[in-house]
Parts: sequence; structure tokens; C-alpha cells
Amino acid sequence: MDMSNVSLVGWAHSLACTLALVLGAWNIAMTKGSPRHRRVGMAYVFAMLAANLSAFGVYRFDIAHFRPFTAGAGVFGLFHWEAVATLVFLGLAVFAAPRQNRAVWAYTHPIAILVTYYMLLGGLINELFVRVTALRAFAAAHGGLGFGRSPLIGAIQTAALAWLLLSILYFVVKIAVYRRRGALAVA
Repeated sequence: MDMSNVSLVGWAHSLACTLALVLGAWNIAMTKGSPRHRRVGMAYVFAMLAANLSAFGVYRFDIAHFRPFTAGAGVFGLFHWEAVATLVFLGLAVFAAPRQNRAVWAYTHPIAILVTYYMLLGGLINELFVRVTALRAFAAAHGGLGFGRSPLIGAIQTAALAWLLLSILYFVVKIAVYRRRGALAVA
């Protein structure tokens, strides 16, 4: 694993991302609405804040433009804008969490949280192929490593996107059933 060029901010970013991966997986898998879910959720929010804010201090490589393709060090580009988008979804999820008694927020909270977790998974996939020598060599031998040229990385990112869409569908249906049962119980 190549971690030789990681700055102190990069290490803090990696630590926060790892913590967020664990906390997010826990909360996605466990019972919703419990005090533990709320505590772990807040820890996830703080880990994601740390991960995304520290991303603004990492300038070793980013993609500035796609046409013509321009990338390099010292650029505020695609990965930084993804951090901005993740922070927006994180804020939306936090805002929606205590308002889930209203239908729109009941659906907004899990969707926004799942989007933040998907962004985290996407970053993990990319970093693994950049940092793990064996994965980088395997991807290079099977279609290249350049942006948009690796069918292996594309397939794994597509699987992560499929997970996101299926998870959103699962939670939307689960919420709809829960809300319908609640409405029937009141009537």
C-alpha cells in the first residue's frame, strides 16, 4: 500500500473516512429510531464533517476540467465539489432527522444519509485503486487506470450505485409501509 505521499491532513481525512464507514454501516444495518441509532448517527455526522472539511485541505491531485481533460496538484476540482455536495446532503439529512413525522422529511432523511454514504464508498473505491499496489496493477492490466478508462473500476462503482438505488428503494418502501400502518392504526 502506497501511503508515502499522504500529508497530516490526508491522514486525518483517512481516519475520519474510516470512522464514518464503520459508523454508517452500523446505522444502516441496525434498528432505526432508537437512542443508539441517534447517538451513532450523530457520531457519523461528525465523522463525515471531519472527512469532508479535511478534504478541502488535500490538494495532491484533483480533476479541474473534463474537456480538455485537466488534472493535477493544487486544483479545487471534482473531488472538492463532491465534498461540497456531500456536506449539502449531510446538512439536509440532519435537518430532516427530527422532522420525520412529516412525510417529506421521513423520506428525505434516509435518502440523504444514503447518498452521503454512497459518496464515501465511491471515494473508498477510488482510493483503494490508487493506494493498493496490487489493485492498481490489476486494474491497469485489465483496461487501464485513467479517468473513465478502467472497466473494472467502472463496474465496481456501478455496483456501489446499484447498492445505493436498491437501498433507497428498500427504505422508501419500508417507510411507506410503516406510515400506512400508522395511519390505519389511527383511523
